Amino acid sequence: MAEAKNEKAKILGEEETTVASYLSLEDVLGIDNDKLTAVAKGEFDTEKLGTIPFSAINHTEYKQAKRDCLKIDVVDGAVQTNVDDDKLMVKIVLLAVDKDDRSNFTFANKALLEKLNVHTADAALGVLLSPGEIVNFAVAVQNISGFGKKQAKKDEEAIKNC
Repeated sequence: MAEAKNEKAKILGEEETTVASYLSLEDVLGIDNDKLTAVAKGEFDTEKLGTIPFSAINHTEYKQAKRDCLKIDVVDGAVQTNVDDDKLMVKIVLLAVDKDDRSNFTFANKALLEKLNVHTADAALGVLLSPGEIVNFAVAVQNISGFGKKQAKKDEEAIKNC
């Protein structure tokens, strides 16, 4: 989770050495609960709709979305499970948009579905966003949810500064 902080210590008569200091339970318990449970938020700019607010998804939500996108195939008598990546990207975007409390927008709104002449939020997303926007939106959600290298570095710095 976090790398050790390196502190230099000098012992009398010996060379300078590096001593690692790690995150402790006391450190975590001392952090304000609102800070520990805060949900990251982002915005995604689309061609047709403008800016859509979204919130990070948590581990449980991601696992469920992934489970919902599993395909089970039998190949040569062996069961294989594969994740439908396109379906997972759509699920991630829908989850993140629905979770955000800054707007009442949802792709699952009945009036919107009727206006677009579709029956599902997945289909509404497909009408309103281009395939490239869906991919980039899903990547943005994953990054703010901690999947990207940039986010991992930000998390590392935040832990160091707590």
